[in-house]
Amino acid sequence: MKKIVLGLFLVFGLSLSGDLVKEGLKEYKKSDYASASALWELACDKGDINGCYNLAFIFANGKGVRHDYKKAAELYEITCKAGHTDGCSNLGVILENGVGVRTNYGKAARLYAKACNSGDVNGCYNLGVMYYKGRGVRKDYRIAREIYNDTCNKGSIAGCYYLGEMYRKGKGAQENKSKAKQLYAKGCNLGSSSSCRRYKRLDEAGVK
Repeated sequence: MKKIVLGLFLVFGLSLSGDLVKEGLKEYKKSDYASASALWELACDKGDINGCYNLAFIFANGKGVRHDYKKAAELYEITCKAGHTDGCSNLGVILENGVGVRTNYGKAARLYAKACNSGDVNGCYNLGVMYYKGRGVRKDYRIAREIYNDTCNKGSIAGCYYLGEMYRKGKGAQENKSKAKQLYAKGCNLGSSSSCRRYKRLDEAGVK
């Protein structure tokens, strides 16, 4: 189950640091990652959380710089503490996978929960995976199913797909291929190629 890491963030502010964030995005779109990171670093130094968040993205994805997950984690930590829920979720992904930092399932789960409780759908989905796998929390398919259902209802492609998987396999839910097919259909309509393939297979097997 792939964890979700979010991309860039932009706020149309009127402050100097907000302008730096916007100018950085312009440079990023031109693939001038060095200029973008320089502008976002300046914005971050001035206390702009969105600049810090975008700079973390640069380091986490190796855009124009060498991958530096440790630096990305430090920046996501700053944004998370400032109330940026995407930063909390992304820091959780780094800690869960142990890239550039020591693996810490417990902290990752708490970060996902913090993001989820603030209304972040991707944080909720990531927390659902933790309950499904029993990472940092006690394995609980029922809770995982409830979280997947909630995120699917809120438009999460991954939430719909993996909820469908649970019903198809009868794992954490009574096996119900018709229900699984409905969920795959929803995921497919949202743009999930994996859901489309699952839907097609069930349809060809005569599942109504």
